[in-house]
Amino acid sequence: MASSSVALHQQILAKASPDPQTESLLLQNLPAEIRYEIFSYALTDYPDPDPDKAYGASTLYTRPSYLAPRKSDTALLQTCRAIYLECWFLPFILREQVHWVVGHPKRAPPGYQLQEQRRKLAASLRTIRAQQQRQFEIERLHVFAQMFMIEEGHFYDLLATPELRPRVITLTIRHADWWFWEDDEPLRFEGDWIKRVSEALQPSVGEIRIELESLERKKSQVDEIARQMKDKWSFRRTDGETLFAAESAVSRWRGTSRWDHQRWIRDETSEGVIDYYIVTVVFRPDAFLERRQLEVSATAREYAERGKLVEGHELKLHNPEWSRISTGTAFINESQPESEPESEPESEFESEPEEQSAPRSGGWFDRLRLGRIIR
Repeated sequence: MASSSVALHQQILAKASPDPQTESLLLQNLPAEIRYEIFSYALTDYPDPDPDKAYGASTLYTRPSYLAPRKSDTALLQTCRAIYLECWFLPFILREQVHWVVGHPKRAPPGYQLQEQRRKLAASLRTIRAQQQRQFEIERLHVFAQMFMIEEGHFYDLLATPELRPRVITLTIRHADWWFWEDDEPLRFEGDWIKRVSEALQPSVGEIRIELESLERKKSQVDEIARQMKDKWSFRRTDGETLFAAESAVSRWRGTSRWDHQRWIRDETSEGVIDYYIVTVVFRPDAFLERRQLEVSATAREYAERGKLVEGHELKLHNPEWSRISTGTAFINESQPESEPESEPESEFESEPEEQSAPRSGGWFDRLRLGRIIR
C-alpha cells in the first residue's frame, strides 16, 4: 500500500458511519458470512492479462500460473462506503503473497527486492491490524527460494514478519535452486533450518506444501528426497501443534531451456525444451491427520519428540551413493533472442477459475503453450 493510498484509506474510515442503506437487499437481507463469500469472489486476485506486464519467456521465475504479476479488481470498493468499510482489506488478505528468497535479482521478477518487499508487507500488515483491532490471517504465502538462502535464515526472516499469519505456506525449490545444479550434482536438502523456521510458524498455519522440482531424468532422486522428507521432517508451530507429512502429489510441466541467453542443452529433452518433474509434500497438523486416519512416519514422530536434540545430519535428505548423471556440456551461449521450439506440443494447462477476464493477444494466455502442466 502506497503512503498516499493509506492516507486516503484512513480518511474514508475516519468519517462518520455510512448511510445504513435500509433498502439494500445485499446489506440488509444477507448475513455478513454470505456477503464475505460474495465479496471474496469479486476481490480474488488473478494473473494480469496486460501483455506489457507478462514475464519474459527465458527467465527462471516464469512458469505455469506465474506468467505475469497478480492483480485484483477493486471496483467493488468504490461502490459505496458501507461496502468499503466491510471489505477494504480483502484484496490484501485474499491475494497470494508471493516472494522470491533468492540471491540474485535475475531470479525474481523485475524490480523485486526481498528487503523492500518485506518492509512493504510489514507496513500493510500493521495498517490492517491497527484498523481491525484484532489479529487476522492471510490465505496464502508462496515462497520461491534458493537452498543457500533458506539455510542462511532468510526464509525464517520472512516468516517472522510481525502480524504475518498465513493459513497455507508453499515453499518451492525449483530446478535451478538446488545446490550446484549447474554441475548436475546429486540432489540433497539440509534440515537444520527447520528448527528456526518452526519458531516463526503461527497457529494460523494449517498446511505447509514443499514443492521439489527437478529434471525428468532426476525423477528417482526427487522421489527419494520426498520419501525421506515424509519419513523424517515435521514442523512445530508456536502453539505446540506439530505438522507431519502424510501425503504427496506428482506433477510435470514442460518449459524452455533458454535462460538469460544461455541454452541448457545438457538438460534438454528436445531442442529448446526441458521436462520438469515435481513432487509436492504436504504437511498438516497432527490432529487433522488423526481425524483422517492418515499414517505418520514413526521416525518423524520420534524426531518431533526429541525436538532440538535432533542432530542436523539426521534431518539431511540425500543418498551418498548418488553421483552425477550427466557430464556433458552444460550449456551454449546464444546471443540472439530465443525463439519458440516449432515442435512444442499444445498446452495441456487449463486456465484456473480465478482468471476473471479474457487476456489480450500476446499476454500470458498466449504464452501458456510454452509450458504445460500434466497432473
